[in-house]
Amino acid sequence: MKKFLITTLMVWIGIIQAQEKPKDTIRMNQVTIDVKKHNQKIQEIPVSATAVSAKELEILKADDITDINAYIPNVFMPEHGTRLNTDIYVRGIGVSKGEPSVGIYVDDIPYFDSGTINFEFADIKKLEFLRGPQGTLYGRNTMGGLLKIYTPDPVSVKKAKIKLDLGTYNQYKTWASFNQPVGKNSGVIVDGFYKYNQGYFDNIFDNKKADEIKTYGGRIKFKTDINDKLSAKILTNYEKNYQPGFAYGIYDSATQTIADVNYNEPSKYDRDFGATGINLNYKLKNYSINFSGSYQKLKDIYLIDQDFTPQDIYVVNMARNNDAFVEELNIKSQNESKFQWIGGLFAFQRNLLKDVDFSINTAHGKMDILKNYDQKINGYAVFGQGNYSLNKFILSAGLRYDREYSQMLYNYDLMTGGNKIHKDDFDHSLSFNQILPKISISYLPNDNITLYTSITKGYKAGGFNATIERPEDETFDPEYSINYETGIKYVAQNNKFFGNMSLFYINWEQQQVVQTVPSGRGIMIKNAGKSESKGFELETGYRLNSQLDFGLSFGYTDANFIQYKYNENEDFSGNKLPLVPEYTLALMSNYKWKLKNSKIKYVLLHADYKGVGKYYWNTTNTDYQNSYGILNASVNLKLNRYELGIWGKNLTNTQYTRYYFTISTLNKAYAEKAKPMSFGIYLKAQLF
Repeated sequence: MKKFLITTLMVWIGIIQAQEKPKDTIRMNQVTIDVKKHNQKIQEIPVSATAVSAKELEILKADDITDINAYIPNVFMPEHGTRLNTDIYVRGIGVSKGEPSVGIYVDDIPYFDSGTINFEFADIKKLEFLRGPQGTLYGRNTMGGLLKIYTPDPVSVKKAKIKLDLGTYNQYKTWASFNQPVGKNSGVIVDGFYKYNQGYFDNIFDNKKADEIKTYGGRIKFKTDINDKLSAKILTNYEKNYQPGFAYGIYDSATQTIADVNYNEPSKYDRDFGATGINLNYKLKNYSINFSGSYQKLKDIYLIDQDFTPQDIYVVNMARNNDAFVEELNIKSQNESKFQWIGGLFAFQRNLLKDVDFSINTAHGKMDILKNYDQKINGYAVFGQGNYSLNKFILSAGLRYDREYSQMLYNYDLMTGGNKIHKDDFDHSLSFNQILPKISISYLPNDNITLYTSITKGYKAGGFNATIERPEDETFDPEYSINYETGIKYVAQNNKFFGNMSLFYINWEQQQVVQTVPSGRGIMIKNAGKSESKGFELETGYRLNSQLDFGLSFGYTDANFIQYKYNENEDFSGNKLPLVPEYTLALMSNYKWKLKNSKIKYVLLHADYKGVGKYYWNTTNTDYQNSYGILNASVNLKLNRYELGIWGKNLTNTQYTRYYFTISTLNKAYAEKAKPMSFGIYLKAQLF
């Protein structure tokens, strides 16, 4: 690894020194992102950021958020097999339960719950991922980073598009979009989709597919320019996700093999999620004002044979109802002065209702543990950041004040022998507040190079545990981090090469980690003492000519517990953090073959290889997933109004474990196998 870093640095120095430094340079057509709510080129900002266009997402066949694994350095999302929870780990920061450590915005609507952030990519305009805390610019939960997803806005021309995608394992997806202008300055866009996959694995107990899935949904977005200063957007979206089973089998740690799926109790995951929002933008001569408000609702049912055997041992039935109201107001400078600034207010209110029925068959008969949770979370933040240009330097400083209040009404009953026994209840509250500073300095010696260094404080509020067996486990504390980053960004004047490289070090205290409750029937969040993460990131692209280009994305992370005493008998200090790959790697290549005197405009050949380094499943570091790689490819034919494509995923049929967990009371581990090799074909048409 050290040789790789040294060699990479020497190559970079050679490339930069070999470039002429003309007095007048022309910037290449770089990707523009909304990283600071000022549109800026990605090569200029003092942040490790990756932008992915709609075409790139389509070529990669990114059907949902987990498909961008490894494409973005040091970003890893283990696949649970359902969309109940989606964990995002960035540079080692993340947690498998509880609130996400990464802020998610979809069309300026922040998604709060980890059960909402994994949705179908039906019509995505672009995606931006900023690594590191961004709390001085945006809403909450940006300790690990910020993911922003945009869908297309209405345009002034009438348009209609459709797409049909068919694949092996009886998977198909249909999608349609219609854009209609409304008067001179307004328009509406409507899209909808339906997706089905019969599943990859059989439940040998009933010979039915264990991981069948059905998903459908849609979006409506209206945009209007009320006058030359004021514009508005109103949008709403909805998604239904239904899965009548789970593909988990018993895991053998000694051989790292997974048994066939074999359980008897009916299981399912049924999710409904919708969000509605409004965005108002008012532009004046020297500044602009932006307001966004939204409401989102998540309603789901999770029924699972928790022992995953033909025996009647554990069954869990959980229903959730989650509402969130969010408002954000920000004012930013809108001129060419040396001082650029942004300030904002952010507020939210969440209501979470959860009912859990945990059914256990014992030697003395059936027992049901009944738990009800009614949690209300309110919070607000004041944030701001300013940038000052001084010759070739840019100085930046930001500050955020964050306050959060949480109240939990908890009720616990036991049903046994037909009798209901009240065990426990409480009505408790928590409050947290924190000041979060950020400072950075950038140096731009010419139009091709940006060097930067930053120091940022990260923070994530504490909260209540969902499974409580002891008073000391009722709550968990906030976690704090200090993030150091330095990097260099380079763009060749000839528009053929770009490269971004960064080094980071994260020192954090009271890291929120997942532990098993004392009885072994459930999990809770606790705090480790001290942890650290350090690593390296590299993104490069090289265009050999107008036909052939290459891309490389690489991230290396070394994340460890410094102080973590699990209990009186176990000390995990020095262990690797779980679910943090040693590296992520993506190699990509495109060959665009233009045809003359043909109805086919071009043929695009694409191949990508994504690799993930070794990582551990648990804090004990006893079970792990070895490094693996996946090869994907596609061929796309572009005509005037039509596009035809053939795709293949996991072409080497790589075997690995997608997810793993244990149930200590049964002394068993369970896991889900990787999706096998699959192929498909799609047709996309621009109707008008």
